Amino acid sequence: MPDIQSGYHSGTRMTQIPKGYFPMKQSAHETAVADFIRRPRPLALSGGVRSYAWGDPDYIPALLGIPNPDRRPYAELWIGTHAGLPSVAHLGAVDVPFPMLLQDAADAVSGPEGIERFGGELPFLLKVLSAAQPLSIQAHPDKQQAETGFARENRLGIPPDASNRNYCDDNHKPELIVALTDFYAVRGFRPLDEIDSVLAAVPELRGLAVAYRPTSESLRELYSRVMRMERKQVDAILTPLLLRLRAEAARQAFSRDQTEYWVLGADALFSHDGHRDRGLFSLWLLNLVHLRPGEAMYLPAGELHSYLWGAGIEIMANSDNVLRGGLTPKHKDVDELLRILTFDASVPDILEKGLQPEAAGVVIYETPSPEFVLARLRIDAERPYIGAASQGPKLGVVIRSPVVVSAPGLADLELADGGLFLIPHGLDYRIACPAQALVFLAGIPTA
Repeated sequence: MPDIQSGYHSGTRMTQIPKGYFPMKQSAHETAVADFIRRPRPLALSGGVRSYAWGDPDYIPALLGIPNPDRRPYAELWIGTHAGLPSVAHLGAVDVPFPMLLQDAADAVSGPEGIERFGGELPFLLKVLSAAQPLSIQAHPDKQQAETGFARENRLGIPPDASNRNYCDDNHKPELIVALTDFYAVRGFRPLDEIDSVLAAVPELRGLAVAYRPTSESLRELYSRVMRMERKQVDAILTPLLLRLRAEAARQAFSRDQTEYWVLGADALFSHDGHRDRGLFSLWLLNLVHLRPGEAMYLPAGELHSYLWGAGIEIMANSDNVLRGGLTPKHKDVDELLRILTFDASVPDILEKGLQPEAAGVVIYETPSPEFVLARLRIDAERPYIGAASQGPKLGVVIRSPVVVSAPGLADLELADGGLFLIPHGLDYRIACPAQALVFLAGIPTA
């Protein structure tokens, strides 16, 4: 039996699964899994919670219906099999770590296509993310970069959980974020001419414009220069800029749809000991994006970004690889970040732009990723969602209103707000509700 070491959320507590330990008799586990193999059915899941400093103390606790009197920052609810925080499947009275269920019942969970395409592994990780503060300026590697970086750090003997580790696994991490609330982010470099205009319009940045030309190579040189600039030069540029912005904000506050709002907020959080965080440069050079509920954006490998504020559903290839370049106390590796970045400056595409939050029906968020596809289901009592037997497993999260997940000849699965569930391969299923419900359903795209 493989070692599992992680925490997961169940009810109102976090439970630790110590290494090499399973919290029930082996026979109960075997019996429950064997019964599931004989009768594959929808299962309730429990997901792990990450409490990063940037997390919001309200959204995820309210979704899960748990108290949070200490105002702990609930940043991410993980739903999947990633070794960093695997979910737990509930088979009647027996709780089985999801990776173990996938290993012991691969045919029932993944089906032939899932096994053929992804070796029986779950290829994606689903999250509910809620940010009250900006995340780090970051990007993710492509598959080859991840494999090379992971192998290199293994050869160097860097422990898997070391704080200076860049590559936690050998996988890439394309990702999609769908807004649940108003959601703000910076994503991708602004169009080249727009960067030229920004540098000209901000007096303190004009010195950077001297060597800049509206080409991708010039943008690469500009960004490399500010990321490698000596600290005293960073302070010399950013300190007068921030003093001016504070004076302007005192006369009239900036709004969240203005870059200045986020520059001032990030400076207050991340600049310390009289020195400015160089990640502030990125806020001027990247596109500021405001997603309304239901709108989404896709982030391919090498795309520089940061989520600034709001709650969303996030889905990605099953990886936790992040290269950081500022706005964080965590490990930053500027040279490695610059090596993997792309400099395709453009206005970002917004998926389902203008979608009304209460729009009924099914919205499919299609991306180039072969690992995942995400659907948004708005259903009501008169219009349940009817799902045909799918290739591979599906994971769901209930955002609003209780639902009943059923399959022919099997017991109903009742789920409240925040309920997580698995629909295994090959099942026809139905999702019904007594009132309007919002559910997100993740699976693998048709090959």
